[in-house]
Amino acid sequence: MPRVSNVLYSHCGIICSFCKAFVQGDCRGCDAHIDACDYIKCCLKRRLKCCFDCIEFPCKLHEEGFTWETEEYGPLKWKVYSDVFLRIFRADKKTT
Repeated sequence: MPRVSNVLYSHCGIICSFCKAFVQGDCRGCDAHIDACDYIKCCLKRRLKCCFDCIEFPCKLHEEGFTWETEEYGPLKWKVYSDVFLRIFRADKKTT
């Protein structure tokens, strides 16, 4: 796996430095969505930098996602990780 210094990542775990929307300036990052994003709210409440720091990850929020009300696109279903990734992560977590 490549090593990258100064990697910028979101609370939910998206690598912003590799995200086309962020790099092109279409996304303003987490700071612009503090009141709208359930992942950010949860991390701030628990005083975590990102969801991966939480002992409950992957949690119900990651399994179900949430509806994000946006002005530009209307309601969006926001779910960061696929069910397959979450299943693999859970299985690996049990063996460590």
